[in-house]
Amino acid sequence: MKKIKFISALTLTALFAAAQNGAYFEYKITSAKGMNGVSAVKHSEYGSLSTMTMNSPKIPGGSMVMTTLSKKENPDVFYMLNDKAKTYSEMKRNASGDHGEDNNTYTVKKIGSETINGYKCIHATVTSDKGTVTEVWNTKDIPDYAKYSEAINKNSKMGSSKREAALKDAGCEGFPVKMVHQDKEGDMTMELQKLEKKSFDKSDFEIPTGYTKSNAPGAGAAGIPGVKTQEEIMKMTPEERAKYIEELKKQYGK
Repeated sequence: MKKIKFISALTLTALFAAAQNGAYFEYKITSAKGMNGVSAVKHSEYGSLSTMTMNSPKIPGGSMVMTTLSKKENPDVFYMLNDKAKTYSEMKRNASGDHGEDNNTYTVKKIGSETINGYKCIHATVTSDKGTVTEVWNTKDIPDYAKYSEAINKNSKMGSSKREAALKDAGCEGFPVKMVHQDKEGDMTMELQKLEKKSFDKSDFEIPTGYTKSNAPGAGAAGIPGVKTQEEIMKMTPEERAKYIEELKKQYGK
C-alpha cells in the first residue's frame, strides 16, 4: 500500500506555446503484484488537484479513489477530499514542504541519457537509506517543467522534496516521464501517458459545495487517508480488524 505514494501520452511541444494558465498530466500505474491505476493531476496558477484511482484485489471493494487539493492561496495546507462521503480533511505541510514526514536520506546515481515516449530524459537511480530504490527518467524538454514538477514533488503519493533536492544536486532533475519504485513489496511503475496545456477556472481548485469538514486523520501511516500499514493491521484484534475493513469499504469502496 505504501507504494501508492508514488506513490503520477505525448503532446506536441507547440501546445505549450498556447496562452493557457495550467496543464493536465496523467500517469499510468502498474505493479507486478496486480495493483494498477491512473494518477491524474490538474495544475494551474490557482493550485493543484490530484486524483489517484487504484485497483487491486487487496483493496476492500477492489478499488479506491484518492483526491488531494492544494490551493495557491493557502500553500501550507493540503485538503484530502472524500467524494463518496462528501467530506474533506486537512493536512499541514512540514518544514520541507511535503505533507507527511520524510526522514529518508537519498543517494543519486546518474546512469545516462535515454529517450522515453519521445522525451529526452536523464536516467538515474535514487536509493534511500531504508533500502528502497527508485529508477527515474526526468526530462527538461517540457517548457515550464519545473512549475509542473512542483505539483508532483510536493505530493507525498508521487514524490518528495528531499528526494528531488538530491536529484537536483546530482544534475538529474526534470519533469518525471517514468518512475520505477523497487522494494520488498515488488516493483511499481508510473509512466506519463498524457500531458496537455490547459486553462482552468479558480472554481476548479475549490472544495466542492456541500462538502463538510471531517475530524478524521488526514492520512494513515501508509500515506493514504485512513489506510494503516500491514504491521498495524496485524496488531489488531479480529474484532478491530473487521471493523477497520468495514470502515475502508464505506470510505473507499466502489
